Parts: sequence; C-alpha cells; structure tokens
Amino acid sequence: MSKFIRAYFCFSFIVCFLYSSEVVAHTVPPALRELDFSIAINKKSIALGDRWGNDVAHEIEVPTEGQFVGEIPFDGVNYKFYQHHQAELDVFSSNLLWDKNERNVNDYIVSQITINSGECSTPRGIHVGSTIEELNKAYGAGQSENDSGEQWISYELGIKLLSFKIKDNMVVKISMNYAN
Repeated sequence: MSKFIRAYFCFSFIVCFLYSSEVVAHTVPPALRELDFSIAINKKSIALGDRWGNDVAHEIEVPTEGQFVGEIPFDGVNYKFYQHHQAELDVFSSNLLWDKNERNVNDYIVSQITINSGECSTPRGIHVGSTIEELNKAYGAGQSENDSGEQWISYELGIKLLSFKIKDNMVVKISMNYAN
C-alpha cells in the first residue's frame, strides 16, 4: 500500500509540475525581438532600419517626398528627419546613424513608424483600439510612464523603442522609434 501511495504522490507531483509549466508558458509573453519593430500594410512589411526610397513609399502608399521635420540631435550628431503622412500612419525617414553604420549621408532609413488608427497592427496583433489587458498579454507589463499627462507603456530592445499611448485603458497610438 505504501508503494501505491508513494507512486500516487510522485505522479501527482509530476502532473502538477507539468500543468504549472504549461500555465506559465501561456502567460509569459515572448521576449521582444527585431520583428516587433515592423508592421504590415498593403501586404508589404516595413520595419525600423529599412532603407527608405521611392519603392517603399509607393508600396505603403505614403508620399515619397516627406515634410522636413528638422535636424534632430542623436548621440551628439544632428540627423535630418522627414515625415511621410497618410491617414492611418506616419513614417519618418532620416539619415540617422549614417556615419556610424558606414552609409552615405544621403542614404535614408525608416527611423520611426507611428500608427494612428486601427487599420495597422503590430506583429503580435496589437492595434489602436486594443485594450491594456490585450497589450499586457501580448508584450508583458512594460515600462509605464506619464509624460505631460499622457500615459505611455514602452518596451525596449537595444536602441529601439516600442511605445503604446494609453487612454481609458485602450491603446490610442503606437510608436516605434530609435531611443535617444
């Protein structure tokens, strides 16, 4: 009888352990990765760091020539930024880090993507209109901060930053950019 009880407890322990591992595996979102800094629009994927050019602008239906935003300092160097706008998103191109990445000063990259409506989503399915619970389930708790009365939840990978503006427990804007 004692062998039976010992075997039963052993079996119960293993089942409980496996079940708890399964629960943890389903509740802890995967770590942030490069793919998280991209969106799909018009069956075309665009990501931070992609080369910017006429072909990319046409594929995602934003103006090729952007509005000059200014020269913005980053790590002690000024870089030129341009905004390319359409209703659901803003894409910023720049010559960011051209000097550090051995590119020509006139080679531009996608340096920021801002999603303004629910038409676009992140690779994990979060879009404008998602709840904070859906965001936490997809990405985890993140770093929360209040900036001038606005609540933002951010996630960082190297020098890349993924941020979600929250209002009334809903995502109202998504921004992917290089942290400065």
